[in-house]
Amino acid sequence: MTTDPSDRHQPVKGEFAVYGGAVYPARAAAGLWPCVELLPGPGVPAPEDVAPRLAADGSVLGYPLPPERLDAWYAVHWTFHWRGEPFECTDRVDTTVSGNYLGDDREFARQHLKRRVTGYRGAFPLAEVTEPEEHREDLLAPRLDLARRLSEADHFRPGCHAVLGGTTHRAAPAVDPHGLVALAGGGAVPPEQLDAWYRTHWTFQWRGGPFEAVGTVEGRIKGVYTGGSWGFADANQLDEETAPDGTHTRYTVEADPDSVTDLAPHRTDLLPPR
Repeated sequence: MTTDPSDRHQPVKGEFAVYGGAVYPARAAAGLWPCVELLPGPGVPAPEDVAPRLAADGSVLGYPLPPERLDAWYAVHWTFHWRGEPFECTDRVDTTVSGNYLGDDREFARQHLKRRVTGYRGAFPLAEVTEPEEHREDLLAPRLDLARRLSEADHFRPGCHAVLGGTTHRAAPAVDPHGLVALAGGGAVPPEQLDAWYRTHWTFQWRGGPFEAVGTVEGRIKGVYTGGSWGFADANQLDEETAPDGTHTRYTVEADPDSVTDLAPHRTDLLPPR
């Protein structure tokens, strides 16, 4: 029962990624979403074609990779039986296996196990453990799907666009001093030459409160609370931050996309009537 036989202390749960045919301990790369960070350990050489991420002291934090370059990324844990009763494995050292009790036989638990704050646990000789089973949860497919969804929605960022000759450009939200609409990438045109000019933004509900999306952070939607209840902001522990004007305060949340409801785009036309 092991996920990596190279160490005396056997890891029995965690995250792992497969890259170039090799299996590495892994984790989501903080600050580099949607990348996954490979964490080579004893007996596992570092990938030669991946640049390391370094700490301030020069030590290697990990080897970040975009998820599309991975063969697999998954979370793993083990279960086993001891004397016919089920356990989730929490540790293995040499020939001793520890686990949290998953059964409901209280008499068995009182006789053979140690009480936890909730439930029971025990440590057993490996030779007495039966039916070891590895359980994997795929992390790669959901990450790739979420990255695609956020990219298609431009990460729910508010913005302005202009359509010129059938091509859509990012654009300024107002005309410049010369009465022209500046286009991203260079160039500016009079509004009357545009096929369309509009602002887009997204709104959503979270825990019953209204929000306007301002982008994403580490795969989570960031939204500004647009309701008027300080009690809601306090009860839901919204983050307090200074608004872009530098004067006012606003309350924000970073929510998992699957935890929000009524997520909807809105479009405001900026071209004057013709």
